[in-house]
Amino acid sequence: MNEDWSAPTRAANDALRAQVDAMLDSFTADKSALLDAQRRATEPVSVWSEDNLVRVTGTIAGVSEVHIEPDAFKRSSPDSLGRSVTEAITAMRIAVTQLQEQAMAPIANLTGQLPDLPDLVPGAVSVKDLIAQLTSPPAETEPEAPRRLVEDSDDDEGDYFRNRSYLR
Repeated sequence: MNEDWSAPTRAANDALRAQVDAMLDSFTADKSALLDAQRRATEPVSVWSEDNLVRVTGTIAGVSEVHIEPDAFKRSSPDSLGRSVTEAITAMRIAVTQLQEQAMAPIANLTGQLPDLPDLVPGAVSVKDLIAQLTSPPAETEPEAPRRLVEDSDDDEGDYFRNRSYLR
């Protein structure tokens, strides 16, 4: 009794091959979408201050250019110009964050639909973890308080200059 096992085995191999080919096609499309999202997320953004005196250009990495209109010094005070610079930088940061979120949204939606590499290849790097790191907002850091160049001390020379006793 000689049974032919090749037909069921061949059908199983063909089905497995078709599944792997579909996964590779999906991976190629997802990789292309990820590269496109990365390109879009790193595009420079330019924003003007409300008074149109300051233009700031930058990316998610930070500010790359600050342009101050030539007549800004005639039309504003140093304090208001400083506020305009701060306003433009803040608006640029918000615009860049929104651009990054929009660019990465399609990628973030893909992570739940696909099997992850460790599911297929034990020990492989998790694509879902990588995408989560790329799509998560940057951690907010508190600005560091300015440090004093001269530490307070009780020495006579420091008191001499701090109290301006040299003027007496």
